[in-house]
Amino acid sequence: MASPALARRETVPQVCPAPVKPALFLSPMGEPFRPQGDADDPVKRWFDQADRNGDGKLTVGELMLDADRFFVTLDKDRNGELLPDEVHAYEQDVAPEIRLYQRRPEPAADGAKKGDGRDRPRPERRRGNQPIGAYAEGVMGAGRYAFLNIPNPVAAADSDFNRAISQREFGAAAAARFADLDPRQTKALALAQLPRTPAQQAANAVCLARLKEKRK
Repeated sequence: MASPALARRETVPQVCPAPVKPALFLSPMGEPFRPQGDADDPVKRWFDQADRNGDGKLTVGELMLDADRFFVTLDKDRNGELLPDEVHAYEQDVAPEIRLYQRRPEPAADGAKKGDGRDRPRPERRRGNQPIGAYAEGVMGAGRYAFLNIPNPVAAADSDFNRAISQREFGAAAAARFADLDPRQTKALALAQLPRTPAQQAANAVCLARLKEKRK
């Protein structure tokens, strides 16, 4: 499996010179940023929000603070954990788009019963997620709209499989995902260093095809 750094060195597709229709963006922790008009850039809107000191660089600490902020919005009962009903509410109401591209769970092995925890999305392994290369195959769930191919960024933060995601787990997931986006360990990421999502790549391809057709 190629490393994140190798994935970033893939051939960069041509950038459409005409305006590209903005696409839904899901932050590394799964927060949706939907387009607000044709001139909007949802990725930049998220980046500017997460860049707390406004220096044009995103640090791991800033991403963890952004994760804490989003965690609080998901933790409806304010008990410090995201329980199954709150994760379901995220999938159902906050980011329903991720359900359109999720792979159905594989049949439980060894007689495991549905709902016993073994059919839940697995959390990402450290350094196991890669920035998605151009038109990468196997993109699922939130991965279509995000930098990393994690089908459900919220459920995947459950590192101990106990069906309860603590704020500490959520912050740890943010730190791990920052590392996946920073393979060269620069410790501070500019917006231009971040990969383009598959949805952005698809919108760019549509723009290029439209220009090509006009030339014909």
